[in-house]
Amino acid sequence: MGGYKIKVNVELVKCDASKHDLTKEMDGSFIMTISEADTINIDNCENSVLRTAHLAIREAISRHLSEISKKKLLKTLGQRKK
Repeated sequence: MGGYKIKVNVELVKCDASKHDLTKEMDGSFIMTISEADTINIDNCENSVLRTAHLAIREAISRHLSEISKKKLLKTLGQRKK
């Protein structure tokens, strides 16, 4: 039985956008824009990164568990047909 890779990528990129809440992009990633003052305050910056990552983590786990459940159901249904 194989394992699973967990892949995480966090970037802090300078932009001209104004501060806004978390948004989900078309590619499934999550973005939060924070003020420059928040980026130089370790507690505020860390909190923003963790809030953003938390949504991505929850969605990835949910998607993973849904896929596993579907595979198990299909396997069970396949075994019953035999």
